[in-house]
Amino acid sequence: MEPYTDIAPVYDYLLRHVDYQEWYEHIVSIMRYHVRKPELILELGCGTGRFGAKFSNDGYTIFGIDRSFEMLRVARTRAFLNFRILCADITRFYLAKKMDFIFSVHDTVNYLLEPADILNMFRCVRDVMHEGSVFMFDITTEFNIYENFDGKVSRYPLRNGSVQWGNIYDPKTRLVRSTLQLTRDGKTSEEEHLQRIYTIDEMKNLVEKGGFQILDICGDYTVDPPRDNTIMVNFVTRKA
Repeated sequence: MEPYTDIAPVYDYLLRHVDYQEWYEHIVSIMRYHVRKPELILELGCGTGRFGAKFSNDGYTIFGIDRSFEMLRVARTRAFLNFRILCADITRFYLAKKMDFIFSVHDTVNYLLEPADILNMFRCVRDVMHEGSVFMFDITTEFNIYENFDGKVSRYPLRNGSVQWGNIYDPKTRLVRSTLQLTRDGKTSEEEHLQRIYTIDEMKNLVEKGGFQILDICGDYTVDPPRDNTIMVNFVTRKA
């Protein structure tokens, strides 16, 4: 089963511990620091639309792209005011309008398993940028995978079932294989997620090869540089 299919309706419940408001405020602070009078926003891998709704409520026009139709079903319940959703692959999309700020968070980029996929994403992003636009994205780290995921199984009770989430990491291929097993009303389905771990140096090379310049590299949505125990590395870039 494709990732984020049956799991989509319970995704927000699984991530109920995440402080989206604090996360959103940090993203906005980065945007306002680097972009003069931002108005048009684009999120790659918008999922269930948590950030889109917040940007829209604050008066921005935001477009959310995701390849999972089921996740967008949930996002549609939040797509009011100036929040619009599109079903598309982030390595193959085009918008006629130029965006002021583009962002992709929550390790969406790690789902791109080949460097060529990342370069295709960069090409699409460049096509929707003007000279003052900024693209911010994050990648998860190998430290995070070893510390919180590899060999671990998490179980989440639901009102009428449960979710079992298991993870295995192969350091040779640097692929994380996550298996999510959903049981509801006596029926069980399973979907597999694959992500690739990229080093900071690998991503820096891809950013430059993709025609971008790096404005900043930070760790864990702070203003501090990444450390050995960083969970997420944040890249802020502009067209070179």
